[in-house]
Amino acid sequence: MSEKKKLMLVYPNFRWQKFDRNTMWELSPETICLLAAMVRDIVDVKIVDAQLYNLSLDAFGDRVREYAPDFIGISILTTEYSDVLDITARKIKEINRNTFVIAGGVHVTTNYKMVMKNADVDYAVRGEGEYVLPALLKYLMGQGNLPAEGLAYRRDGKEIVQKRAIVEDISKLPWPAYDLVDLRAYLVKKTRPAPTNPPAYPSLMMVPTRGCPFGCSFCQVDEISGKKVRARDPEDVVDELIFLKKKYGIRSIVFFTDNLLMGEKDFARKLFKRMIEKKLGLKWIMPGTALFLLTDEMLDLMKASGCVGLNIAIESGNERVLREIVNKPIKDLSKVPEIIKKIKDRGMYCLANFIIGLPGETWDEIRDTIRYAENCGAEYVKIFVAVPLYGTRLYEMAKKMNAIVGGEENLKVDWRYSQVRSNEWTAKDVSILRAYEWDRINFSRDRIKRTAEIWGMTEEELKEIRKKTRDDLVF
Repeated sequence: MSEKKKLMLVYPNFRWQKFDRNTMWELSPETICLLAAMVRDIVDVKIVDAQLYNLSLDAFGDRVREYAPDFIGISILTTEYSDVLDITARKIKEINRNTFVIAGGVHVTTNYKMVMKNADVDYAVRGEGEYVLPALLKYLMGQGNLPAEGLAYRRDGKEIVQKRAIVEDISKLPWPAYDLVDLRAYLVKKTRPAPTNPPAYPSLMMVPTRGCPFGCSFCQVDEISGKKVRARDPEDVVDELIFLKKKYGIRSIVFFTDNLLMGEKDFARKLFKRMIEKKLGLKWIMPGTALFLLTDEMLDLMKASGCVGLNIAIESGNERVLREIVNKPIKDLSKVPEIIKKIKDRGMYCLANFIIGLPGETWDEIRDTIRYAENCGAEYVKIFVAVPLYGTRLYEMAKKMNAIVGGEENLKVDWRYSQVRSNEWTAKDVSILRAYEWDRINFSRDRIKRTAEIWGMTEEELKEIRKKTRDDLVF
């Protein structure tokens, strides 16, 4: 019988709050398994992914009772599902008030003040928790001091907030403890239909770099992981991929990272060359790509290493909006179609992201973006409504302009509906425009065949998704 204390690491089920197929996705096991790898020598660890297995709240409670953990770590990805944290923490405390509840993840990092209003949450981890969590557990077991950074907590009725924790050298982190989960269940699980789905199954998501120096106004990455781009050892990344291919038969990788191409010490070039040298034979895609870093040499290496598609971030078709509102370092929009053509000429598909309804954006500038999206050459365009997320400059801009619908205290994070208003347009105008222009551009008669290929679906199946998208717009 082990004498170690017990830790349960949890992905809650978003469905405990609501079901929205547009924002309901399966979570990568990488993050939670990496945390497990950092602490398994000091505590017994059990991972419960209620999202993947669609556990009911009662079934989750049964898991907690059965394991009887001393500590439970809850990871919450997005503020859109912030209520799930409260639901989960409440359930845990109903079972055992003495269980320490530790919250982490994107929502907790960017909105820790909201999180700490919940008395059921004992500690909130701000930033990257790989070193914070083991230090906190040792402290709670009387084996060390309280971490000096990365936490929000209460003492004598007073809330104490430390600075955000950052792992300066992520190359020193171990491989995730995938042996603690049924990894094959993740590798073969197909997520909701989307153009950025893996190109082949079994597939795994990987985050080999962290941080972004650009500071786009709408993005939380600066608040989450800082401006400095840190990268793993490229040889270690390839070694892990070789292991995953041999042991689990993976056929593709999704590099779900903010700045793969800006990793320190020429990371990307070394990574792609290593993948080529080892004849890895894995297809891969990158859902977020800084297009201004795509040189001819880099594109050739990406293609040769197995890349089948890129999702580039353009954001706006109006240069004033890019410069003054978005702060995107794209100097000349007229050159973007040439870069897109180079991607497609190498046999890789190209998707493009755009945002409309930004605070301070005019209706004509919104229409500029729609026209640009249609004509930039991307084979599929994703059009988002601006969401003033906590911890972003966009949120501060919208607050200063009194442009948040319902006021800053009632901000609702929902990717389908605009939460920004203007003297020229309403949130409803932007939400409807986004859905219908997305449909018009991507599913026109001359594009729909290629769109279906990228989605990996039939045209008839796409018709159902298009109809559901329109039907879901309820005001």
